[in-house]
Amino acid sequence: MVNEGSNEKFGKVFMALKILKITDGKSGHISVSNGVIEAIKKNNEIEVIEEKVKIRLKLFLLILKFILKHDLFSSKLILNDLLIRFFYKNYHKPDSKIDLVISSGGDTLFLNVWLGKVLNAKNIYCSSLRGVDPKYFSLVVSVFEPDLKNSIEMELAPVQIGSKDLPQRVEEFCNEKNIDKNGKYFVLLIGGDGEGHIYTEDDYKTLASSFIALSKRYKAKVLITTSRRTGEKNEKLLKELFSQYENDIAYSVYFGENPERVVQLYLELGLAIFVTEESESMITESLCFKKPVFALYPKKVQKGKKYEKYEKYLSRLSSNKRLVRLEINNNLSNANLDKFDFKFIETLPIDYLAEKIQPYLQQ
Repeated sequence: MVNEGSNEKFGKVFMALKILKITDGKSGHISVSNGVIEAIKKNNEIEVIEEKVKIRLKLFLLILKFILKHDLFSSKLILNDLLIRFFYKNYHKPDSKIDLVISSGGDTLFLNVWLGKVLNAKNIYCSSLRGVDPKYFSLVVSVFEPDLKNSIEMELAPVQIGSKDLPQRVEEFCNEKNIDKNGKYFVLLIGGDGEGHIYTEDDYKTLASSFIALSKRYKAKVLITTSRRTGEKNEKLLKELFSQYENDIAYSVYFGENPERVVQLYLELGLAIFVTEESESMITESLCFKKPVFALYPKKVQKGKKYEKYEKYLSRLSSNKRLVRLEINNNLSNANLDKFDFKFIETLPIDYLAEKIQPYLQQ
């Protein structure tokens, strides 16, 4: 619970805005929802209830999308709690008045709409609509949905960045792991298949050898982490590949083996950030630290609507000089990093959203 109760000003009592946060348990989606809530909190008293749910079968998403496409909410069956319990694990209807429903990620999209209707609450969705009509939401917050009447278009998703205790956590991390806090580090954030990007064994082999060679050339040590996308098979391969370069690696995390959350610690320590480009959340976090960011992509991409939308997002960031895109297989080891010009973000996404979202809350 973030905050609760009421706030008394000038003799009047203002009740806290009661927010229901729906989460699918995925860290990137949680971070975005938390970021929206943090933006709201800057100008409002709030109370947050969290509902962690899980879709029982991915196949069910097609059924739920059909309900949305044909607007079947006039049926009492559709608005019955039993229907939602059939589709979602761990669902519990809130036992108090809710003012605002917030979620991120495709698994929560239908439940966001459904709860908005059942609870007679405003609802904010923080992701791509995946073809769903925006009329179902009070507000859409997204980097992928331009030109909607009920949307706030963001250059970057509003993720939570740099808590007040981050410097202390970095200090403790360096002491615990015997890392020189003042050393020169290149950060490598490794994901996996997604958004049309397909990483082969050859891609990972080239990535390991070329990235270490590049780091050596710039006399930098390496901080590495994989993510939930990487997968057990690829992590095993990467661990074997990087084991040849122990003297060049300051610290490494293999998420499936040891899900240590080190990304923001790395980003605080790093001189330059390298991230596989299929991960919007890792790119966003990296850019918020206002350091050179290099987005790495594989040789093979599967083109389609999903990829095209994501490609536009990456191209926009590249055109605005927020990041530089580099192909893993195109002589990464010899890249001249000094020739690139960067324009770091002027305002953190949460601060930008805090100003833009207020009129929607007051409607």
